[in-house]
This record gives sequence, structure tokens and C-alpha cells, in this order.
Amino acid sequence: MAFYFLSLACATLALSGCAGSRVSKRSQAGSIASIVRADQHDLESALTTEDQARNEVLLAPTAFEVSFADDVHSWDRARFFLENYVPAPPGHQSVVTKVVGVEWSLESNPALTSYRYTVSKHALDGSFAYKVGCLAGRGGNLSQAALNAGNFARFIREGKLEISLLQGK
Repeated sequence: MAFYFLSLACATLALSGCAGSRVSKRSQAGSIASIVRADQHDLESALTTEDQARNEVLLAPTAFEVSFADDVHSWDRARFFLENYVPAPPGHQSVVTKVVGVEWSLESNPALTSYRYTVSKHALDGSFAYKVGCLAGRGGNLSQAALNAGNFARFIREGKLEISLLQGK
């Protein structure tokens, strides 16, 4: 029994020594991150989850290719986004569809919001080439438009959407 108590006391001292003066600025004292020194092994990020999502969305390419097999789903997601995340006044359509030659495009109604979304595609050999954009109108700003375009493009391509990053809908 005394051996068990002594072992427990030594383990407690060892753990408290690890969490003592070597605590990083990013890890709170006593947290598992400070004990395993997560910041020294690149196991801990200083970015918040929203910052990480914002960076991923900003890095999303707005020009990409989609295979013929996946195109149906991508095009449906583009329409879904424009119908559900771009507001339209009662009695107005939120999506404008255009076909010019071999290029198909969907656009948000330009008179509806401070951001105008566009997506176009044309056929290549075995795939479609997509181009996605978001233009800032009155009341919008360029950095938010770039974020919106990346978010829209990623949703079309992968089905991932960061709704919390959509502003100025």
C-alpha cells in the first residue's frame, strides 16, 4: 500500500514538473497540450477554426475541371447555392441561366445583392472547365468578394460550404 502511494506521488510530481515553467504561450498550464509540448511538435495551431476555414476557402481555386461523371452534381450544387444562399426579393428569380455557344453559365440576379455570383463551364476532352466568380457591388468589398468566390467554388467542386463566412448575401 505504501509503495502504491509513493508511486502515485512520484507520478504527480513528474506531471506537475512538466506543466510548470515550460508552459508555452499558446498552451494553458495544466492542459494536455502543455504536458506533451504540442506547440514544439507542430501538434497545436495558433489559428482558430474559423481562421483555418477562411484560409482554406481563400486558397480554393476558382478555375478548375470537373469530370463528366461528377458534373451533374457540381452544376446542381451551383444552382442550389444561388437559389438558397443569395437572397431574392419576392417575385424575382435569384438565378439567371445563360447559354452562349458552348458555354453554360449561372449568375445571381445582379440587382438583388451587394455581391454578384457567376459560374460558367465549357466542355473539354472528358471534363468540364469551370470558372467561378463573385463581384462586389454597391455595399460590398473586394476581400469579402474573394472569400465568397472561393467558398462558392469549393462548394461546387467538393460540396463543402462555410456558411459562417458568407457575408453580404
